[in-house]
Amino acid sequence: MSIIGEQIKKYRVNKEMTQEQLGQMIGVTTQAVSKWERGGVPDAESIPLIADALGVSTDILFGRENTSTIIDMIIDEIQSVDKSDAMKKIFHYLWAASMALLDEKNIKDSLGIELVDNLKHSEGVGYYSRFCLNEGIMDARLNSDFKYFFFMPEPEMGFCEALGDTTNIAETMSVFSNKDSLKILFFMYTRLNTPLSLSLISSRTEILEERAEKLLKKMCDINIMRCSKIETENGFIMSYTFFNETVVLPLLYFAKEIREEKMLNWGVWFGRSKPLF
Repeated sequence: MSIIGEQIKKYRVNKEMTQEQLGQMIGVTTQAVSKWERGGVPDAESIPLIADALGVSTDILFGRENTSTIIDMIIDEIQSVDKSDAMKKIFHYLWAASMALLDEKNIKDSLGIELVDNLKHSEGVGYYSRFCLNEGIMDARLNSDFKYFFFMPEPEMGFCEALGDTTNIAETMSVFSNKDSLKILFFMYTRLNTPLSLSLISSRTEILEERAEKLLKKMCDINIMRCSKIETENGFIMSYTFFNETVVLPLLYFAKEIREEKMLNWGVWFGRSKPLF
């Protein structure tokens, strides 16, 4: 059997297609398909038609199969450039993948990546894309000088069940609703992974030590701050280290944008037929 015959049979069987069905699709007899699979070689004019019918490339029909997955190719592409360009490529891939959810036939012509890359931030205007589907949600900011992408497939248990006890959420939000807490957070963002003393935090934020200590304790309670003892010549002092930055920072930006008035939608699709909770 020839390579091309083996490939025709392999992909025909994979598609659960009979020889007769394949022959009808490309305009040849069942006998012709059988002959190819037994070692015959199709005419050159028939090869593209066979490839289309089987949903493969002509290279695959000739045995030149690329075993790399799309994930492998994306990894290779991202690793081939420097970090700043890699972040831009990742955003492009995420944007393209989300647009594919629209199920449009001409989606490749509708991506608008060049347009998205040039959406300028002016007078506080934010450009957004938002999808709310039965399968999950997507939220992206598209300004050329500030982008983010948030994608959440809906868990089997549903969003509400996944959130769990609202008591913990309320306690966490109470910390972020306090201006002095935010002062401390913003200062500690300038000292990532660095243990800081209460006196230093109080001095730099201009918050009295007694109040700062209470706020820091609350932050430790909700697991965004670590507290530890450090021994000095004058005895033990408490130190505080901020962590969970990649969770807190998006939360702060989302809280800001809830109140944002100047927003322009750049692709919004609400296709959800059931409640979020």
